[in-house]
Amino acid sequence: MMKRKIQGLVTREKILDSAEILFFERGVSATSLEDIAHAAGMTRGAIYGHFSNKWALVTALFERSALPLDPFTIPPEKSNGATLGALRSKLERRLADVLHSGTQRRLYSIAFSTAKSEGDTVVSTSTLGEAARIAQSSIESALRLAAANRVATDHVDYAVEAVYIHSLLTGCFHLSLLMSSHQGAEQALASAVVGRALSTLL
Repeated sequence: MMKRKIQGLVTREKILDSAEILFFERGVSATSLEDIAHAAGMTRGAIYGHFSNKWALVTALFERSALPLDPFTIPPEKSNGATLGALRSKLERRLADVLHSGTQRRLYSIAFSTAKSEGDTVVSTSTLGEAARIAQSSIESALRLAAANRVATDHVDYAVEAVYIHSLLTGCFHLSLLMSSHQGAEQALASAVVGRALSTLL
């Protein structure tokens, strides 16, 4: 019984790994369950044993990753540790992660491309819009905490700054999906873009 359960989990992970690659490379709409089954080295029936359709696979990919639906969501910071330097480091790391070829880049690419055409999945347009608002709010909160520690500029509209910062980082990521990759230079690009985003506050 335990062996069968373990085998089931291994099969499920193999399906998800194959789906992640194919959804990123071809798009969800252009990828069939047959394609995923072939890539995973199993039958389509084996996939139906774990997932009812492609959208269940998309949902499972994000549940497995435990990632927020917006890459620039900042977790709450303790007030005494909130500085612009700390915020800059967090944003640089998040931008570099999605610029670098890997799971985060693939999943966020799937999310954004899916939301343009489909509404019956965990990454619908309205869901991503709400995730963006949460990300902007988290950046605004980090800016306000930094200001309270007297390391940010006075008389700043932090809500507007948060929208600007979030838009710049999101735009950089979206453009990276359309243009040739910056392989090997992701960290340098992330540092430059985030530095520019925070330039009026540093």
